Amino acid sequence: MSAEHDHEGGGDPLADRRGLVEGAGRSEDDLFAGSLIDEDERTSSDGEVVSPAEDGEYLDDAFAEGLLDDDVAAEAAAPRGAPEAAEEAPVRSSAAQFRHDLRTPFNLIIGYSEMLIEDAQEEGDDFLIANLQRILADAQSLLALVDEILDPSSHGPSQERLNRDLLFPLSHLLNHVERLYQQCEQGDRGELLSDIDRILKAVRRLDQLVATGHVSLAAERARSDPEYKSARQGSSHSGAHGEAVVLAPKTSPVQLGKTETGKILVVDDNESNRNMLSRRLERQGHTTKLAENGRRALEMLRQEDFDLILLDVMMPEMDGYEVLAQLHADDKLRGLPVIMISALDQLDTVVRCIELGAEDYLPKPFNPVVLRARIGACLEKKRLRDRERAYIKKLRYEQERSDQLLLNILPRPIAIRLKEGQRQIADFFPDVTVMFCDIVGFTQMSERLPPGELVAMLNKIFSLFDLLAEKHGLEKIKTIGDEYMAASGLPMPRKDHAEAVAEMALDMLAVMDRFNAKNNSAVRIRVGIHCGPVTAGVIGTKKFAYDLWGDTVNLASRMESHGVANAIQVTESTYKRLRYRFMFQRRGTIHVKGKGALATYFLVGRRPAGKVESHDVDDAPLAPPIEAEE
Repeated sequence: MSAEHDHEGGGDPLADRRGLVEGAGRSEDDLFAGSLIDEDERTSSDGEVVSPAEDGEYLDDAFAEGLLDDDVAAEAAAPRGAPEAAEEAPVRSSAAQFRHDLRTPFNLIIGYSEMLIEDAQEEGDDFLIANLQRILADAQSLLALVDEILDPSSHGPSQERLNRDLLFPLSHLLNHVERLYQQCEQGDRGELLSDIDRILKAVRRLDQLVATGHVSLAAERARSDPEYKSARQGSSHSGAHGEAVVLAPKTSPVQLGKTETGKILVVDDNESNRNMLSRRLERQGHTTKLAENGRRALEMLRQEDFDLILLDVMMPEMDGYEVLAQLHADDKLRGLPVIMISALDQLDTVVRCIELGAEDYLPKPFNPVVLRARIGACLEKKRLRDRERAYIKKLRYEQERSDQLLLNILPRPIAIRLKEGQRQIADFFPDVTVMFCDIVGFTQMSERLPPGELVAMLNKIFSLFDLLAEKHGLEKIKTIGDEYMAASGLPMPRKDHAEAVAEMALDMLAVMDRFNAKNNSAVRIRVGIHCGPVTAGVIGTKKFAYDLWGDTVNLASRMESHGVANAIQVTESTYKRLRYRFMFQRRGTIHVKGKGALATYFLVGRRPAGKVESHDVDDAPLAPPIEAEE
């Protein structure tokens, strides 16, 4: 670009915007009713007059770069001298959308300018700093004026101020960016061209929006749309760039304290916005992934883990509101923090996003210092929540472990009663079945085997018995040395308690046969069973024990101790309960300490299904009465 077109030269950029000065006498209400460009021609940024056809080609190029939406490009390409065509051109459906379109270019201009200023300060490039500072200041002033124009509570500036503060600076801004691009291109500064080109495209987009009457339509809609006017009440108007920090030449970049870093998903339909935001975040040490719309964002969130989402509101296919709703409905993603970053800044948009679960909301163009602080706060909250969830998970694990240890000692119903605060537990059960099992010759065995081998053998055998107790629904009471005690019908009563114990006793003999075959051993057991009433309860305050008392327990123990190796001895009352389902052999009368002479029987097997014999006991004893074995 030639020097004649610099804003410091003698040319008048306003002469290229015909028809505006003539409208200076209009009332404030119809201030923006006229077109901002001539009907037949438009002056380009370098001073050349272009025809409507050329203007349309320019807009097509801008649309191809993603700078204009379909309806804006169609509206801009329509000849200004054809009212019918203008009526048919699509228009924005809401004042909020107009505001979004006008503020979006400022986000790119200001964002890329700030990043380039930071780089230039690190390199000490005074020339680049001065030019970018000028671009940044002009963009912020223009943004402040656009916000003022679109404020429904204001009638807008005068036409004279519009000419002076909007059109004149916009022309100078465009000229300045174009000249800076050319200077960097001629000065072999290729590393800067891509970012300056993004700024240039954003300025051109803004220029086209102004030239095609977008400001007029936006201001008119803002004043005539009650819903928009109501939504704007209470929203902050912070001027250009909100709390923007303009970096001064030859100073160090803003230094912040160490903040949390994380993996962040940036969701925006504008490629330049995604690029700028991701680069800004990566400079702060974050890892970023990009999604071009809400649907793609949800797909990525279900495939990868993220610490934070930066989400735009207005997007095609699925907007930010829909994304927030789906995140809230997903148990896995519900706690993921979301910061909304959008050109929409009216109060109802902010409130709706917060109600849908967003953690925070920042309007574009955003202040990078504020953005960094908000991201750091959100990541810190997430770290605390993650830590809290980890503590809760660990606490639940420890609780489950504690409960399981308690269940290894006590029956579940008894453990529940203790946890509920019951101090004393003692119950009477009128009819249960008690079983004792003992390893024959264990004393001699313990003298021969090393301690480790002896304990390992006992552990294997009793673990097999535990599995059988679980299978048949018996309650393991305790083990004493080489003795195993179980019962059925308590603490939850059941009618078939005797049958369940008989089934387990037969399985215990079968299990020992397999154990001996596998381990090449000859371990033998004795089993004793008796039915009757017992008293059950918990004793101890530090080491709990659930135990049984009563004559039934003593007699079951005597049946085991006065029994025969590899046999199951039962009392006569137990035999009478089970004789129709199991086979027995009469042992005869034996002398039991404390009880005298008792008739006993050996349980030898199960009866075939459906077969009940009247004469179900052999007359011949299985073995003669013998003294108890140790």
